[in-house]
Amino acid sequence: MLNNQSPREILHQFYIDNNLDDDGGQKSSSVKVELTKKIHFYFPNFDARRKAVMKHDIHHLVTGYSTSLIGESEISAWEIASGCKSYWFAFFIDTSGFMMGLPINFIRVLKAFSRGRRTKNLYSDHISTDQAMDMKIGELKRVLELDIVGPGTKPTIIDFLLFSLFALFGLIYSLLMLPLFPFVLIYSIYIQLSKQKGKN
Repeated sequence: MLNNQSPREILHQFYIDNNLDDDGGQKSSSVKVELTKKIHFYFPNFDARRKAVMKHDIHHLVTGYSTSLIGESEISAWEIASGCKSYWFAFFIDTSGFMMGLPINFIRVLKAFSRGRRTKNLYSDHISTDQAMDMKIGELKRVLELDIVGPGTKPTIIDFLLFSLFALFGLIYSLLMLPLFPFVLIYSIYIQLSKQKGKN
């Protein structure tokens, strides 16, 4: 049963099941963002991303949110609401994921945000990544209070107001990031061509 296993025991299979690199992309020079099976982009793999990625992957295991576009938007909302602390890269990537999820599944993103306001995550660093890797999933859920706050959390008026304020911030952020899109597109084309060349 998942609750009786540790992230160290199950992450490898998680990566295989979700078509990810064996180490979650820690060693890769680029990161793949999959919008659909046929549409995806790449961006450089920064050290700040490497610092957050393992905790983010463990968050997938303890929250139950998938790696689909909808699942990533849910976990983005949950991580934002439960706090990104000094993990600035996680905050900005989560903001993008949050905004992509709004037009796709507004209610699920809102519920994930509300759940995050009532739970904790690993970005607080009260548990190190190495410690978390060897804890049982059930134990991690208890520590992060996810055992008592499920994905169907009913939003309050305060939740909705804070959610709306963050959506406004996310809109401004998205508009400011638009000029970077051509560079992301060029980089993505370069990476895809490099991968195809490597196969030949």
